[in-house]
Amino acid sequence: MEKNKSYLREISSFKNILLYALFSIIYINTSDYFLETFVSNIDLRTKLQAFNGFLLILITAIFLYFLAQKKINKNTSCYQKLIDAEQTSSEQLKKLHDEYMSLFNNSPLPKWLFDIESLQFVLVNEAACTIYGYSQEEYSTMTIRDIRPSEDIPIMEEVLSISLKNERFAYPKIVRHRKKNGDIIQVRIETSLITFRCKKVMLAYALDVTAEIEMQRKLIETNTKLQLASEIANLGYWTNDLVKSKIEWSDEVYKIFEVNPETFELTLNNIKNCFHPEDQSNIEPNLYIAFQDFIIKESERRVITGSGKIKWVLERINLVKDDSGKPIKLNGIIIDITKKKIHEQEILDSNERFKMIARATAEAIIDWDIKNDKVVWGEGFQTIFGYDLSKYDNHLWSNNIHSEDKERVLEDLFKTVEDPTKEYFTTDFKFLKANRDSTNVQYRGIFIRDRNGKATRAIAAMIDLTDTLNRIHKIEQQNKVLKDIAWTQSHVVRAPLANLQGLISLLKDNLNSGVTDDEELIDYITDSVDKLDEIIRDIVKKTREMDEM
Repeated sequence: MEKNKSYLREISSFKNILLYALFSIIYINTSDYFLETFVSNIDLRTKLQAFNGFLLILITAIFLYFLAQKKINKNTSCYQKLIDAEQTSSEQLKKLHDEYMSLFNNSPLPKWLFDIESLQFVLVNEAACTIYGYSQEEYSTMTIRDIRPSEDIPIMEEVLSISLKNERFAYPKIVRHRKKNGDIIQVRIETSLITFRCKKVMLAYALDVTAEIEMQRKLIETNTKLQLASEIANLGYWTNDLVKSKIEWSDEVYKIFEVNPETFELTLNNIKNCFHPEDQSNIEPNLYIAFQDFIIKESERRVITGSGKIKWVLERINLVKDDSGKPIKLNGIIIDITKKKIHEQEILDSNERFKMIARATAEAIIDWDIKNDKVVWGEGFQTIFGYDLSKYDNHLWSNNIHSEDKERVLEDLFKTVEDPTKEYFTTDFKFLKANRDSTNVQYRGIFIRDRNGKATRAIAAMIDLTDTLNRIHKIEQQNKVLKDIAWTQSHVVRAPLANLQGLISLLKDNLNSGVTDDEELIDYITDSVDKLDEIIRDIVKKTREMDEM
């Protein structure tokens, strides 16, 4: 552009010279022609030619004056423009300098200018003073070594040396700085070489990322814990993007299903085939259809793993909709609950066995969960004592102990519960049936304790002693009758029997001696026989009464 302007100026100057030369030739030739034609006097012609030359010189001088004046004006204008431009440039530079210094000083980030050779601070802003705790005067006597932990200084000097030699060297972005109070912070550093006061200096500013790094550390730690918790809990996570028709599984889901993530293709059909045939009917081709008005759906199903094992899994699915209510995504978690299901089945089987035993026994069984204060009442409380077990009463037993025995029984029971050395508890008391009849019972219980000796559970049986006591009373009465019979046999029967023995002996003696008149003796024998018969009848009567007891 400048070359074109210069070229045009040269053409303009050459054009002016040609016009002046042409004007001079025409003027001289024309004036000479007119003088030779109209002036015949040679002296006059000579004077007129001299005047004509003088006039040409005058015209030339005037022409040159105007050309010089035009050039002077033009140069003056150019010089003025240069002066104005220089003045404007200086003002702009001063304005830019003031703006830069204002930005430098008022920046919320700490900024420093330091000498690249001595590492001495040249200029620092207010943020560097406020955040790091040093004053401007203190900074003036410090180097960048003074805001670094001592163990980081050798590495900092080495890196700075390399960066100054190699402009492409990547300076570490995250470094450690030390405040005046000794606090160590993590900062992100940006640096650049600039010229300040005709000298190369390094501009550096720092952003405190200590909280960010700590948050990232905690986030990583939390994610690690969550991953560990997922592994411990056998919990996996999956998503199904309904818009893109893309399914993703976490590593734990692959572990639960025992399939290879590199070879297993995540399609709805393949996933459906992983479930037990009896549970596949619960899987809709479009899963979100099964939600209807629900946002979260939960189910327990069986899966057949890649190794052929059957597992129980709990699945919770969350349906995500867009602003218009259209389903766009499914998020789900899946948990291996095989051990839980096995344990539940064992508990169910145990409870069924307990119920069968409770029905088969003539005792009222009590299963007391001491920790949660919950009681399972055996069927004996209904069949033996007449209580309606469909109406649950947690205090059925304690509320129906007879008032005569209640305080004693409960006090002894709780003493046994609190004594870690006690394993058994047995007592007898009166118990009120549903019809409010009182009956004598015997209570026998055993306690289950934890490792600290604290009772957590008690299993007990309560027996109705009424029939037993009646039988004992009957036996006691029978024993009394038998004792009376025995006494009668040993004492009452003995007298007439002894008389009979003596009379018969006398009768034999008389017969041997030839005495035939023994009517009196026979009367005595008959009387003794009658008495013996009476006694025997009395014994038979008592025996019959004993059988009827």
